[in-house]
Amino acid sequence: MTKKITENFEIFPWNENLEIGIEQIDKEHRVLINLLNKLANSLTQERNIEIEETFNELAKYAEYHFKSEEKIWKEYIVNKELLEEHYKSHESFLPKVLELKEKNQDKSYNEVIEEILLFL
Repeated sequence: MTKKITENFEIFPWNENLEIGIEQIDKEHRVLINLLNKLANSLTQERNIEIEETFNELAKYAEYHFKSEEKIWKEYIVNKELLEEHYKSHESFLPKVLELKEKNQDKSYNEVIEEILLFL
């Protein structure tokens, strides 16, 4: 009989090095980190319903955050190439999260956990 992990952990702990100094963005990044940790815990504990809910919550919040952050970056980033690179990183994140969600159905939990955590 395999013993399941019942305590929560932070695979992505928040620290000062993650702060960029813009209060709204730092606050939103904390929410994203919390969602990533919640997802990691759900995956390791094989809580299927919570995994589905957390994937959906992460996708919705990421979409909200990207729009919010992009408005703010327009004020702070004057280099158009840098701004464009930032947009591209946002555009690739959400499709990858949704792709990983779909792959979740056909793979073992260990494979899913490894793939998701490597990406994140």
